[in-house]
Amino acid sequence: MDTKENFSPDLHIHSFFSYDGNEKTETYIKKAVERGDKIIGFSEHYDFDCRLLGDTTPLCDIEKYHSEILRLRDKYARKIEILFGIEFGYDRKACAHYAELVQKYNFDYVINSVHLINGKDCCRSECWENKTEKELYVKYFEKVFQSIDAVYPWQIVGHLGYPCRYAPSGMREIPYVNYKEFYDEILKKIIQNGKVLEINTSTKGNVLCLPNIEVLRRYKELGGKYVTFGSDAHSIERYREKENKIREIIENSGFSEVFFRKGCLCEI
Repeated sequence: MDTKENFSPDLHIHSFFSYDGNEKTETYIKKAVERGDKIIGFSEHYDFDCRLLGDTTPLCDIEKYHSEILRLRDKYARKIEILFGIEFGYDRKACAHYAELVQKYNFDYVINSVHLINGKDCCRSECWENKTEKELYVKYFEKVFQSIDAVYPWQIVGHLGYPCRYAPSGMREIPYVNYKEFYDEILKKIIQNGKVLEINTSTKGNVLCLPNIEVLRRYKELGGKYVTFGSDAHSIERYREKENKIREIIENSGFSEVFFRKGCLCEI
């Protein structure tokens, strides 16, 4: 399948198989086919890290999710390639369980994301109580650094800078200059471990993407070559959001945009 012609596949999409998704999986595919898209990638939430803390939020039913992907692949086989991904909420104690899931389901790709700090999701106000933004960001970066050594097979570092989406100050980015030692350690480790940095366009504000442009430039300076694009859509309105602007950044920066089939890196 030719994936050229100025196309950026969206690899970070949530349908109703994610607890916070509200869109049918097939709705995305119909939209993608209408647009002439060649590839679409789903990455439903599987937050076993939350379950370990006693959270009762439903986990993705991976068996049903997998069955639906297989059904849709058969139905749209001549129209679009559908990738079967997953987004894991990283925690060291969840690693063994994630490893079992990867072995069982052979995902096309795994997005490794850090959402919880001190047992609370950064999207919740209680996560920010009794701590400064700097204190929370330092803990976040420390956990991201740890996550890059996760022993289960995974490929993509999800939405680096995630907590700033919900920062009480309203500042929707974590400036490189203020946290450069943390960013540099993380970016170097991503490159050394052969992982890929995601450009995520869900920022909850005026900032274009996570990580921000400064961090993407530094990633390139340190030797980073590969990136993926993800809208983090939870509804059809945000599918491939800001894609044209992101593609311009990718091209101007000299990155190679990639996707994954059965864990194998494929350049676009």
